[in-house]
Amino acid sequence: MTKINLLLVLGLCSLTAYSQDLSTIKNEKPFAISGRIDARTIMYSSSGIDGRRSPFTYILSGAPTLSFYGITVPITFTISEQERNFSQPFNQIGLSPTYKWLTLHGGYRNVRFSPYTLAGHTVLGGGAELRPGKWEIGFMTGRLNRSTSIDTLSGYLTPESFSRYGSAVKVGYGERGKKVGISFLSAKDSDKGFKGNLDSTQVKKASNAVLGADFEYTFFKKLLIFGDGAVSVYTKDIHSDLEVDIDSSRKGLNQIKDLFNLNATSEYYLAYSGGIGYIDKIFSLKAAYKLVEPNFQSMGAYYFQNDLRNITISPSLNLLKGKLRLNGSIGIQEDNQKKKKLASTKRVISLANVSWDLSNSFGFDANFTNFSSNSEPTVALVDQKYLLAQTNQNLSLTPRLVLNDKQKTQVFILSYNASSLKDLNEESSHDNDIFTNIAYLNYNLILNQSNLSVNVGLNYVNNKMSIGNIANKGISLGVSKGLLKNKLNLSSQNSYTLSELTNGNASIINLGVNAAYLPVKNHQFSLRFASLMNNTSLEDLDPLKYQEFTGEIGYTFSF
Repeated sequence: MTKINLLLVLGLCSLTAYSQDLSTIKNEKPFAISGRIDARTIMYSSSGIDGRRSPFTYILSGAPTLSFYGITVPITFTISEQERNFSQPFNQIGLSPTYKWLTLHGGYRNVRFSPYTLAGHTVLGGGAELRPGKWEIGFMTGRLNRSTSIDTLSGYLTPESFSRYGSAVKVGYGERGKKVGISFLSAKDSDKGFKGNLDSTQVKKASNAVLGADFEYTFFKKLLIFGDGAVSVYTKDIHSDLEVDIDSSRKGLNQIKDLFNLNATSEYYLAYSGGIGYIDKIFSLKAAYKLVEPNFQSMGAYYFQNDLRNITISPSLNLLKGKLRLNGSIGIQEDNQKKKKLASTKRVISLANVSWDLSNSFGFDANFTNFSSNSEPTVALVDQKYLLAQTNQNLSLTPRLVLNDKQKTQVFILSYNASSLKDLNEESSHDNDIFTNIAYLNYNLILNQSNLSVNVGLNYVNNKMSIGNIANKGISLGVSKGLLKNKLNLSSQNSYTLSELTNGNASIINLGVNAAYLPVKNHQFSLRFASLMNNTSLEDLDPLKYQEFTGEIGYTFSF
């Protein structure tokens, strides 16, 4: 007997509440429910291969949402003998009620004060944000991470870690285009809740303090200057007995050693960015600079790409009353900011986009990107064959034509995409070069009065690599028809693909038929049939030929 796995999520266990304005709570409904419930049965059979799913499956799923005075409680559930998992989209409890310019935070919250201090990291705790007039004041405190340890029952080797607690504060003044702010984060690890052995664990408790600032100012409504930055003091082992060593590369620690409990494992890092821009309806230009020192990290952010310097220029142009739009950017990125790596990598990134509406019916889009990367030796001579030097280019052209009248709508889209990955190293270019060409033509016809639509498509893909060429050619055909004042919709989507492989070929046929019937509001019945036929022939192997059939009956109730 098939074991039935019943998985149901109770709403009160997955409570998530968005900011609720308490001044308008009297206008909210005491209780409301919305969402959907879906029931399906699926039949499956195959020939030529072993079945890849059960021959019969039933699934009952739903996504109702409960609301209590504006507090939202989303629920999802799945009941099936085959589906053995369920999703709980909001498995954290949190509230952020708002009254005028005051917002309180409690529970699990994601708050952002700056890119470097508290940058959207989940905090289990409390805090507040105040926005009286042009002032912006915020405070959060709580747990950033929960401790983890090896699960001796399941055997999962989860890396050990301590709980992490922290506090952050932000003060800002101004409005969009004219504002300045400062923020601070202090966090450290704690053995609270740690289930491992404190005497034998190799994990060290760390601490972090980050001070950040940002500003933005607009002149004459068109000129803009902006910037942000931070200094991070990170101690990898707060219990180290070794005293801090102020050498030539760590002189900055001498200025702050009296403010923090520092030791030999303490380091400080800088990160900052800024730029200037000109903004106009016709022409805009922005230049930006960013530097992040190696190993820069903040306990208030999940991830930082460090050890880089970026210089970017981004122009844009609108012509012909907005019908012709051009924009692009070019930038240089370099790593090895401390010159301690054996090789430095320089990247040049450029892109250009053009969109032109030549008439109400015809237009085209064009895009070009170029990414080049080159590594050069610095402190030591490196054999050329080990260095990275490559370019990646991509070009796409997409003309489009839309013809409209009272009886019908016709849409023609032609798209071509060419991309290349070129290895500039003579030792490895033959093995690593890749060239790809993709083209497709699609035609869509909609007959307005008869509720009939037809689409036809042609596609071609070719990949050229050192092992040989791989090409796909295909055609697709689809039709959709609405009946009974669109209460009944019939559709079919079919395709044929021929693949030319390096050691053989294959063909795939997909056939699909669908029907949906809506007899009354909120109640929909559906039927679906799909067939896949695969025929593959490879050198020195027996031919592989198989078919798969899938049928489905469904019912959906929306409320």
